Amino acid sequence: MSQGGVSRGRPSLESVARSLRATARSARTIGVALLRSPRSLRRTAQSLERTGETVVTTVVSLRRRLDIRMLRWQARLDSRAGDRSIPWLTALVLALVLALLGLARSRDLGTGPDIGHYLQAAHLMDRGFEPVVSDLGHDLFADQAAWIFWPVAWALRVLPPAGTLIVLQAVVLALAVVPIWRIARGPANLRIGAASALMAAYALHPSVHDLNLAGFHPEALAIPALMAAYLMARSDRWWWVAALCAVVVASRADLGLAVAALGLVLVGEDRRTEGWSMATAGVAWFLVMAFVVQPLLGDGDYPHLAAFAAYGDGPVGILLGMVADPFGLLGDVLARDGFEKVLLLLAPVLFLPLVRPRYLLPILPLMVLYLVADVGDDGFGNPQQDVAALAFVFIAAAYALMRMGSEGVSRIHVDRRVLTVLVLTAVVFFVRDAASSPYEEPWDWGHRSPADVARVSASILVGDDARVLVSPEVYPLVADRHDAHVMRPGPAKLPGLDWAERIDAVVLDVESLGWTAPEARMFESRLINMDYRKRFELEGVRLWVRRPGA
Repeated sequence: MSQGGVSRGRPSLESVARSLRATARSARTIGVALLRSPRSLRRTAQSLERTGETVVTTVVSLRRRLDIRMLRWQARLDSRAGDRSIPWLTALVLALVLALLGLARSRDLGTGPDIGHYLQAAHLMDRGFEPVVSDLGHDLFADQAAWIFWPVAWALRVLPPAGTLIVLQAVVLALAVVPIWRIARGPANLRIGAASALMAAYALHPSVHDLNLAGFHPEALAIPALMAAYLMARSDRWWWVAALCAVVVASRADLGLAVAALGLVLVGEDRRTEGWSMATAGVAWFLVMAFVVQPLLGDGDYPHLAAFAAYGDGPVGILLGMVADPFGLLGDVLARDGFEKVLLLLAPVLFLPLVRPRYLLPILPLMVLYLVADVGDDGFGNPQQDVAALAFVFIAAAYALMRMGSEGVSRIHVDRRVLTVLVLTAVVFFVRDAASSPYEEPWDWGHRSPADVARVSASILVGDDARVLVSPEVYPLVADRHDAHVMRPGPAKLPGLDWAERIDAVVLDVESLGWTAPEARMFESRLINMDYRKRFELEGVRLWVRRPGA
């Protein structure tokens, strides 16, 4: 019994054997699975690798397609037809934009008073008088010897004066992109992308937009003329060079020094005879105009001597004062205002002209004179002083890109990243510093504020022959007369006792002049004592007129 019980309580040998065989089969199945798993992993890895290759291949092929398309477009544009049409189409678009901005700013009386000087001069010349601008106190041509204004004044006899001057200046500024393109594609031998980047940098340059909105300045003609003169000199077309240099010096007397600088550039390019001739002629023109012709038309002296009074008296004394104190002269050049002007000239083009300094050094003497001159700011930073430097900056920038690029099959190739940074830098400085910046909200220009409407109304009520004294905003509206004077912002000055003999109407614009209420009351009290009566008042703009028979 006991043996039978024991045998029933323990597992039999047969059951143990079956269990071992089952365990072996399980182990064999697990081993086969383990042996097969690396193969599966390899298959998975291969599948993923093929997927990655597909993605990379797709990206590469897409990039290749874009490159092929860009090369095709570049091949179409990189032709004689493209070289003829691209710069002129760009100039047309830029001229349209600048003209619309200038006209809009003129409509809301934001262009400044300088355009009024030319309007009054044109009015006087049309009636056979000498162009003695009453606000300047002397002949218009004594100021800058801008003889180019003579043919412009003839055109103003049949065209709207203010609008014509603004559109003419916009067109001239836009035309500069044509010689920029020609220089980039010609002597610099750049491809389409680099030439287009230079045109974009010019179209966005703050000095261009400031000059476009700062009234009218004949000096704007010098920008395209200087660049075109250099281009013609490279092709030995010297009659064209002479004509273009004549336009430059006729737009402003001291730009004879810019012609001299262009001659020195040509001397550095082994055109010594022609270059020295241009340099001599430019300096001679400046000296004759500044110390012979302009004094004869003015009060007997060079009209801008007062701007250099800190260095001495008279031309010789000023020159000796600059030479005797070079460190003081250098300190004035590197003052904050001068530093910012130089920065705004070079930074929008990525400081590229510094790569080819021999194209900038000849213009330095003229720039030094502008930087140390003590002249008032017209509200736009005197951009008319930048015209000569702009021409040399973009000539130097074209050759800088040529040096930075690499030789291609037929032209110089410049890295796209450099050109992209150049354009982005131009955009940044345009947004930051240009008078047409989006921060100035140019889309709202042309809409007159209530104060502008009041200024226009006051100007209409002034008689056509009345002798007037007005605020800077009103001056362009009433400049077409024999006597018109401008009241400059600042502390109020009481009218002189001789006003009754010189001034028939006064347009007070308290907001524009920055006067306090007591200053305005004191000024108007003097007008009342001098038999003036208030005829119009709206939005702080007041028109005072002398009583008939007073």
